[in-house]
Amino acid sequence: MKILGKKSKIGLILVLGMFISGFLFTSVSAAITYRLTLTKGTEEFTVITYDKEAWNSTVNSTLNPSDWFEGDSNITNAKSKITLKGWTTDTWTIYDWLISIFLPQYYTSEEIFLLLGIMDSQGYNETTINANYTQIYPLWYGLRSVWNFTNNGYEESPSYLDGIIILQNPSSYKTVLDDYHILANNLNANIAIQMAGYSFANITADEFLWQLVFSGFGIAEPQSEYLAEVVNELGSENVTNSGNTLIFERNGLANYTVEISYGIKGMMSSFTVKDAVGTTIFQINSSNSDWIFYLILIIISSIAVGLVIFIIIRKRKLKR
Repeated sequence: MKILGKKSKIGLILVLGMFISGFLFTSVSAAITYRLTLTKGTEEFTVITYDKEAWNSTVNSTLNPSDWFEGDSNITNAKSKITLKGWTTDTWTIYDWLISIFLPQYYTSEEIFLLLGIMDSQGYNETTINANYTQIYPLWYGLRSVWNFTNNGYEESPSYLDGIIILQNPSSYKTVLDDYHILANNLNANIAIQMAGYSFANITADEFLWQLVFSGFGIAEPQSEYLAEVVNELGSENVTNSGNTLIFERNGLANYTVEISYGIKGMMSSFTVKDAVGTTIFQINSSNSDWIFYLILIIISSIAVGLVIFIIIRKRKLKR
């Protein structure tokens, strides 16, 4: 029998280790457990770039950043801040999604109040809708105070309160959209709702994700897997993800992209608009310390690798 040498044994161990690691990774990735990474605190956002001329010729001159972010977001160096006050584990029904996400995109609060009254008179209230659409959506809901972008000092009180929404199962976003479309078709067929001048839009996967971004969309860890599952399950056509960044391919007066990155807390950390050749025409950055964390991690890793290389070289010289 041939006895394995020391180097051969090490090689065999490495090969077996890689095989086992690959098997374990495949098994684990098939059933990822997502973890919440929200932490209490305040983050400040700053408008780093706003090229008005490029924006008007690329996005639209009748649309400006303040249509996406309230306040003075069309002024370079304007600031906004968000304070995350806490979070809870909750469950939403399709009715919750309807009144919290879908309707506010198209109607004012007064119009929604009237619409819900008409729906109730036609047998479409919270109880009856949830009885027919029984899917429950477990999620994490974070409460936050938001100060709109301003070129002056912040007011004492926040501009408004809203929430961070993170579905515990990212594939459920597809079920939410499917249930909404079934309900919307039923409501659109109702004569009383038609007579009142209301209608429920057919929303593509890309439009749904775009709505979510401005409605407090957050992500869980591992972030790249979470975003990839959301995008893939929805079957988005013009939205992709690269790591912890969502990339929207959009069209205004010309083609442009919107890149939305999420920090280690799972909340938006930057929002960047680029023209067709990749030039940044609008950008908002968070003041969080994500980049410092990663910089420190890179420096420590580099030092560790350098020490290992130094020790190996030194040992070889000593042997010689």
